[in-house]
Amino acid sequence: MKMKKTVCTIFLFAAVMVSCGLAAAQDRGIDSLYERFSGKSGYTSVTYGSRMLRMMKEGGSEQLQGLLDNLDVIRVISTSKFCRELETSARDVAEKDSYELVSEVRDGGCYSAFYFKDEPSGKSSFIMIVADSKSATVLDIYGRFEINEISRLMVVPDTVLGETRKGK
Repeated sequence: MKMKKTVCTIFLFAAVMVSCGLAAAQDRGIDSLYERFSGKSGYTSVTYGSRMLRMMKEGGSEQLQGLLDNLDVIRVISTSKFCRELETSARDVAEKDSYELVSEVRDGGCYSAFYFKDEPSGKSSFIMIVADSKSATVLDIYGRFEINEISRLMVVPDTVLGETRKGK
């Protein structure tokens, strides 16, 4: 009887571990978007892996350094030829993968949207889509972060702006 209980416990533990492993191994939908368009004619893609992100933190604030330490990847894909296709595909991925729409702006022919998702792995995913009739860009940020931390990546230090202004 005791042996049967032990075997059942081990089996249950193994099943939980396998299901956790399968959940962690699942690709994010945004990965398929990058695989589909990256390297194709008419598209430009850039990937910053964790090593590059760690190198980029030099000279940054403590908050920025902490954020960059916790990011796995930042990817950008853009086009000036197939704007509608990239925009539509990225929106479809965000909707299919149950991303939360943070904000969306439509102004004439210009479109921008920001999506956020807490992944089952404990990591977060942020997608930014910007498009108009002349170009489209998709930004993907993945790692351990809160959405309010993303704004730190978009801030240009005053010292850089000051030097730029002085140089003009």
